[in-house]
Amino acid sequence: MSNQIQLSSELLNNLFAAIAKHDKAVEEDLMVGLQYLSAVIGYFSAEYPGTEADRNELLDQLAAFTKQVADDRAKSAQQQAEPQTETAKGKSTPTDDPAVGIWKPA
Repeated sequence: MSNQIQLSSELLNNLFAAIAKHDKAVEEDLMVGLQYLSAVIGYFSAEYPGTEADRNELLDQLAAFTKQVADDRAKSAQQQAEPQTETAKGKSTPTDDPAVGIWKPA
């Protein structure tokens, strides 16, 4: 087992499919699925060995980690959605009129 977690489309789809099998509302409302995932974290963290303060610190760390993953994913999705423009290659030949040029491909 590695020290890093690995998310995959298969894992994420399987998690949501399991929740949707339990509650079909997940298929219509992403927020319901997120609430289930948050409730599962809360449920299992109740078993965290340590004091209440230790558990609350763990939950704060998990919340920060969740935000970091969400920010990274949103940034990645935004970059993929941006149109990839390619700079035209060529040169502009000056003319007598400074407002007009003749474009020649390279």
